[in-house]
Amino acid sequence: MSRGRRTADRWTSARSWVLLATVVASTFIATYVPTVRYRPLFAPDSTYYAAMSLRFGGVSTQEAIRQVNEVRVHSGWPALDQMFGWGLVQPRVVLPLLSVPFVKIWGIPGLAVVPALALAALIGVLTWVLTRRWGAVAAVATVLLIISSPRIMFFGSAMLTESLSALWGALTLVAAWRYQRRPGWQPVVWMVVLTIVSAFTRQATLIVAGAMVTAWFCALVLRRRPNGWGVPALAVGLTSVAVQLVQTKLFPFYQVNQFEAKTGTDSLGGALRGAPRLAAHIAQQDLVFIAQTDRVLLVLVLVSALSMVIFWRRAESHLLLGAILGITLYSVTNGTPTGFRYAMPGLAFFAVSAALLIARVDARPERANAPEKPIDA
Repeated sequence: MSRGRRTADRWTSARSWVLLATVVASTFIATYVPTVRYRPLFAPDSTYYAAMSLRFGGVSTQEAIRQVNEVRVHSGWPALDQMFGWGLVQPRVVLPLLSVPFVKIWGIPGLAVVPALALAALIGVLTWVLTRRWGAVAAVATVLLIISSPRIMFFGSAMLTESLSALWGALTLVAAWRYQRRPGWQPVVWMVVLTIVSAFTRQATLIVAGAMVTAWFCALVLRRRPNGWGVPALAVGLTSVAVQLVQTKLFPFYQVNQFEAKTGTDSLGGALRGAPRLAAHIAQQDLVFIAQTDRVLLVLVLVSALSMVIFWRRAESHLLLGAILGITLYSVTNGTPTGFRYAMPGLAFFAVSAALLIARVDARPERANAPEKPIDA
């Protein structure tokens, strides 16, 4: 190929990326601004993150409680006397620590800065990854579905850990794909580090671990050689379990009582027997709620699920299946429908499954017959 041709191709590629970035960025701004303008970003769980961020920034415990209670009362929730020492929330230090400088500058509203940055980074990562693997059409269609979902945008913009958790999950998937292309210790280290950071953002690492382990197991059943998911499954799975055990030891929190109460039983065995019924109830409630309030999210979920069924032999389907199993585990033990909030750490797996189906719908010969592009180093 001549130098002139290579230069022309580079310019064409650059223009395409600029156009792609313009479409995604403008849509993101168009949906993010109304979200933060017209919806309260301080949620009940924000209480603990705001209090920790103030405390990490040098504010006394009593003053932190006072400031947070002012916001709670203004938001319509009763004041709390205890905001520290609750074992379920204590390990979630990443968002409060990252938010310290912003909370120092803007007060408690500064807690919304890190989720906004994480959400923007998540959209950027997904756009890049999906474009590299399935082309711009599939990437834009999938990312615009995500950005156009009011619930995803709210969960990602609010003073919560959801956008950070979703970002860590997406980056872990990128590291796993990078390992499959170029095996080595660096992507493995990144998977371990991201899993640890995710565990101290929110205890939801079994979602990503479930995705990796299921992808490895399904490849094993299908007798694929080589099975590139073994090392990612081992790295993420072992790290996830180890960190959760350490957190349980250092920050005790007894979830069994709530699990038993939600299943209407008085023993762990009874709760386990009632878990399938509770899981079905939660799934039904979540789907009905999403159908009533966020049909864009409903489309994303249904397209992802349809892709998982159609391409049942593909790793993308196995990843989504494992993520759904992890989401179900957390949802059932909590016992309460959350309207996709507990699924946010696994958002990347819904995205790759949906993008796979959209790419296959693209009937252009050059797209239908083109091989997948790898995630280059």
